[in-house]
This record gives sequence, structure tokens and C-alpha cells, in this order.
Amino acid sequence: MAKICKSCGSYYKGSYCEKCGYGKEDTSSKVLEKYKKATPKKPVRFMTEEEKSAAKTKKAEKPMTRRVDPNARRNLLIAAAVVTVGVIIYVLISRGILFSNKKEDVIEQYFKALDSGDFDEFTDTLPGEIKEVYNKERSELGLSGEDYMKRFKEPLAEVYGSGFKISLEIGREEKLDRENDSEVFDLKAYNEHYGSAPTVSEVYIVYCSVTYSGSLGSDTVEYECYIAKTGWKWKIFNMEFNPGTVTAEDGAS
Repeated sequence: MAKICKSCGSYYKGSYCEKCGYGKEDTSSKVLEKYKKATPKKPVRFMTEEEKSAAKTKKAEKPMTRRVDPNARRNLLIAAAVVTVGVIIYVLISRGILFSNKKEDVIEQYFKALDSGDFDEFTDTLPGEIKEVYNKERSELGLSGEDYMKRFKEPLAEVYGSGFKISLEIGREEKLDRENDSEVFDLKAYNEHYGSAPTVSEVYIVYCSVTYSGSLGSDTVEYECYIAKTGWKWKIFNMEFNPGTVTAEDGAS
């Protein structure tokens, strides 16, 4: 009865395939090699002493390969970059280059925002407690930032008429001393009024002239702006003006 060779698929009648030699002693075949590769290794407990020795020698001769995580280098580079960026940001902040402003900047921002009616820019020049008062009042009145600023400036617009504008000229500055002006630094009155107070590291009085003008005339007012550094930012804590320094000019009616 003819048989089908498991190696090459040919028919054969004897004890081995005449075409490929499958079934013949001392002859390798494709299927036999496949079976050998697919067959699990013999467990150590079933090995003879010679097989155990041969397996041990083969394992010792086999070069050891170290498994490398393909993402390890990338993760290391990311970690190093994060640390580097953090150090750079810290240095920039500590030197006042990043997240900082100048005393003159905050005063200019205040009057520019007042002139243009920008509520967010206006309140951003103030410490948190005062800013919260403005935000609460605007919310209670149900006004947008723009409408609130219009109402805020109404008294000035009524005095100076149409085309109302504000211009600023910054003068000298005076640094206050913590020892001689301790009441300014501890903000005791401020704390009593608002319920809390920020920590300030520096305090200055900046003298400036502000001109309000419109169709009904113009006035120039001398202000003393109390500017303090809280954290990395300068904020306006108070403004005082001397009515005796006001100069007036008649405008066209």
C-alpha cells in the first residue's frame, strides 16, 4: 500500500521515501528537522548525566545578551531636559527676568488701562485683596469689565467732557526703609481693612504727574504712588495726591 511522504509529499511503498530519504536511518529530512525544532527541550530531571553536562557546556558557550529597554535613552533625555528647564526658569525668576515687572511698568499699566477701560489690565496692577474687592463689586452690579470701567470713569468724564483722555509722566522715586518705615512694610492697617495682607520685600514711593483732559478743559495732578514688591511682581498699594499741585487749563467748549 502506497504511503505519502511527510517530508516531500511523494508516494512511496517501502520503509522509506526513495525521493527524499524520509524514514531511512541516518538520513535527515525536512519534516524531521521541523519536528526537532518544534519539540520542547527535555526537562533536566529526565536528562542523563551526559546530556546535563552537554547542556551546561552549551549554555556556558552561548554569549549572554543584555536586554535593553528601547525607551530608556529617550526617558533619560526627557528627564535631563526637564531638570535643565527647571534650573533655567529658577535662575530667570530669581534674577527678576521672568514673571517680573518694573515699578514704572505697573504705574503705566494702571493709567493706560484706566484710559482704555480695560478692567483686567487695571485690576492686575493691584494686590490680590484690592483686586478681589473690584471683582466682587463688578459681579454684584452685574456689569461686564468694559461697562464697569465706563461707570468708574463717569465722574471724570463729566468734569472734562467728551474726548476724555489720560496721560502720564513719571518722575523721581524714593525707596522706603524697613527699619524707619516699619508700619508700611507690616501693612497693619491694610491687614485690618482687608482681613489679610501679602508679604512685601521692597516699597517705593514713585512721584508722577497725571493729566486729565477733554473738551471742557484739563488738569494735571501730582500723585505719590506707593509701589511694593510682592513675590516677583510690583503692585500698587495706594495713591495719594496733593490738591494744591493741581494745574488747570481751559479747553475749547
